[in-house]
Amino acid sequence: MKGPGIHHPWIESLKDLLSRRAFVAGLVLLGFYVFVALISALIYPRELTSMPLDKNLLASCGLPQGPTLTLFPFSLGDHPLGQTAFLGLGVAQGLIVGTRWDLFLIASVVVPSALVGIFLGLIAGTYGGRLDWFVMTVTDALLSIPYFVFVLLLVYVLLPKVGTSQGPLLFILSMILVMWAPFARGVRSEALRNSSLSYVEAARASGAGTPHIIARHILPNSITPSLAQLPVAVTLTLALIIGTQYITYYDNSHAYGVGCTFNSATSLAAPVVPTFTYPEWGGVLGAGITYTGAWLPQPGHPFGLAWWGFLIPALWIIVFGLATLLISDGLRDWLSPRTRR
Repeated sequence: MKGPGIHHPWIESLKDLLSRRAFVAGLVLLGFYVFVALISALIYPRELTSMPLDKNLLASCGLPQGPTLTLFPFSLGDHPLGQTAFLGLGVAQGLIVGTRWDLFLIASVVVPSALVGIFLGLIAGTYGGRLDWFVMTVTDALLSIPYFVFVLLLVYVLLPKVGTSQGPLLFILSMILVMWAPFARGVRSEALRNSSLSYVEAARASGAGTPHIIARHILPNSITPSLAQLPVAVTLTLALIIGTQYITYYDNSHAYGVGCTFNSATSLAAPVVPTFTYPEWGGVLGAGITYTGAWLPQPGHPFGLAWWGFLIPALWIIVFGLATLLISDGLRDWLSPRTRR
């Protein structure tokens, strides 16, 4: 039986990580969003496979209903956080059901991008030579192109060929195609530096193979830059999702007249960007932004006539971005030798 004074190193390391307030705060916030995604089907049992439209608002272009949530006496009402401009669902339903989809979209883009970037950065920094030159040439080329322009241009060209139903998949693949580059750049620079250190040279002299050296010595000491890139990747993914949905709603809202979001007798314009037809944060925020006068200051309404359609989804998204930033900062400090206790 082990004495009370004996501690496992991994337990001490875990305690050190959990002692960092930024990491714990970010973990709690992220846990809230994961919890919402898990219980979304219980809160809204009807599975939404398409984004419903409110035909009355489409026909009348009327002002959507405001938040019905009251605390004294407590009552949720029909739309606790308000109704969206012309979608047949409330802001609360769109955000709660959309959490499941947005977490899936973000993970589908960020996780593969990070894995590809870390792998290419490691082999480029470790092996060097022509392989390093080729990987870094492609990386620099991708980093020189604005993400938003590249993804929209690629989707605009390929979307008519693959069909609108494949739009979300095309969006994910297009994002991965450019998102791995900053991960590779940061990891490569650390791998290049670490591969020339004395302990790595000693491992080579002892007969250890390159894959073993990469996994055992170079990777653990080169992964820190990728953690700093994680919140940036999450933010860019969310920004591009919101941007594409904004373009969709803006294109349709101005195709059939100014001052009225849609005309019920007309059909929607052909999409030029991926349209996520299921409830999703970008779609809810895009509907709130494009609604005429919904978020622009008005006399007597400093936050707009329908402020809830813009402000509430924006705060929901900002808090999620803050959670990823706090987790990334906590992990980076924990892994950095300079800030270890």
